[in-house]
Parts: sequence; C-alpha cells; structure tokens
Amino acid sequence: HVHAGIEGSCPMENRTPQRDKAVRTRQRLLEATLAQTAACGYHNITVDKIAAAAGVSTGSAYRYFRNKKEMLLAALAYYYENIQEFSGTPDSSLRSFSSPEDMLAYVLGQFYGLHRKYYALHEELESLRHIDPDVRDAYHRILLDAVDTLVQKCPPAYAGLPALRERIYLGIQLLESFAHTQLETSLCSQFDMESMQTLCLRIAVELLTPPHQTGSDTAVSCSH
Repeated sequence: HVHAGIEGSCPMENRTPQRDKAVRTRQRLLEATLAQTAACGYHNITVDKIAAAAGVSTGSAYRYFRNKKEMLLAALAYYYENIQEFSGTPDSSLRSFSSPEDMLAYVLGQFYGLHRKYYALHEELESLRHIDPDVRDAYHRILLDAVDTLVQKCPPAYAGLPALRERIYLGIQLLESFAHTQLETSLCSQFDMESMQTLCLRIAVELLTPPHQTGSDTAVSCSH
C-alpha cells in the first residue's frame, strides 16, 4: 500500500522540508502513473514516461519505486485511500442527509461521475484486473478494506444485522454495477434507467435496513 505519509499523516515533529518534498514527489509520481495509464495504456508506459510526466528525473523515480508495476500498485492504493476526496463523498457530507435514501442517491451519482471522469483509466484497470494477478489481488484487498471500513462506521443500530459484511459487499457491488451500466450507451437504451436506479436504491436500502425496521420504512422515493 501507498506510504502513509502521502497526505501528511506523519507526526508533525517528524516533518522536515526534505521529507515534505519527498512526500510531494511521490504523490506526483503516483498521480502521473494513473494519468499515463489512462492516456497510453499500462503496457505502453515506462518509468521514464511516468517520471517525465511528473516532472521528476528517472533516477529519482527509481529511488521511490523499483518498476512500473510497483508504481501502479502504489497508485491504486493512493487512489483508494483518497477515494472520498476524489468522489466528493467525505463523511461530513454524508452525515448531512436526513434519510438513507437521499444519501445513497447522492453516493450513486458520485459513483457515476467518478467513473465517467476516469473512464479510460477504469477500462484499462478492469482489463488488467482480469489478466494480472497482482492487480487483481490489489483490487480484492481494496474491496475488503472498504467493506471493513464501512462496517466500522455503521451506527450501533446495525450491529444486530445478520451478515452485515456480506450486505455491505453486495451494496457496493450493486452501486458499482449500476454506475457501469450508466456508462454503456447501448445498454442504457435498452432499459428504463430511472426505474433501474429506483430499484437499485431500494435494494441497497433494504440490504442495510436495521432489524427493528421494515422495508416499507425505508422505501426509496421514485423521484430518485
């Protein structure tokens, strides 16, 4: 996983101008790795190209990473660790919604926006995930970590919900799948996407309905 200090999480007393510069340089390399992968395809990029795009010498790049595979895996971890910032879904914004329906509708919209913005990168990584075991393992680690993080953030009322981890996993996959469908014009033309979104949200809410509530208590409004 990417170095914990990327976003300045190292103790303040340990920070120095040199360390801050190293953190920024590493971050630029990670961002350049993602950008170059999207623009050129993973198999067409080199450490030299990534370093140039980041404004870093090739020698400096090799001080941080041994090869482009290591750069890609670190970049994936960096992207995930900052996913709430990239997707515009910080905890503070999610707590502002009065109902789970409204919150999930917002998250779903942000999922779609994120996939659309990084469509080329997403397609390249999806391809790699099916042929490269290291990328596939990284995806699995990220997904499992996301599930466990969400379990920890669940309010106490959810503690008695049977198979909570499994429900959260299915909810993530459901929202992800709908975001993918939205990007496929040929598929969208074959379905009533507004109805599909309503169903998607309704199922997600049902999955995460605490045991003392019923599905009707949290039914999703058709306006979503």
